[in-house]
Amino acid sequence: MIFIFLKSLILVSVMLINLVPLVKYEAPEMTIEQMANEVNLSEDEFIFLSSVVEAESNRSTDGDLTGRILIAVTIINRVNSDYFPDTVNGVLTQRNQFSTVRNGHSVTSRTSFSDEAVLEAFELLENEELPNNILFFNCIGFNYGEPFRLVEGEDRIGGNYFMTYGEET
Repeated sequence: MIFIFLKSLILVSVMLINLVPLVKYEAPEMTIEQMANEVNLSEDEFIFLSSVVEAESNRSTDGDLTGRILIAVTIINRVNSDYFPDTVNGVLTQRNQFSTVRNGHSVTSRTSFSDEAVLEAFELLENEELPNNILFFNCIGFNYGEPFRLVEGEDRIGGNYFMTYGEET
């Protein structure tokens, strides 16, 4: 009787596994050094940026690169803006800006998703496919600057609201 029950349980488990599509994320086959060099950052800066992107995207699903990319875009835009410090470390450790940074470190480790998001963000900005004045995001709502939407009527992207400020340069 127990044998029949276990056999049925195994059969049902195998059936369920076959019903669930397995989506495997393919991380770029690059070392940290190569990824950092690709975007002109030190390895420490790349790791810190990618870790904060992952931490700040905690409202995103694991496979959601769009939200992570826009977080990275926001941080990169701040580095390039006159309104903020001009280094990755300066932007990420600026007082009262990133709740996921404590004592100069991210509360979360980087992932292959956040690494990919950082690389993609630099490329999109370089190709001028996203505005360079996306400077703010939060999970509360549009509270500063002008709302940024990828699709009209969709306010949240990856669990966050993104905002532009000033003129695009």
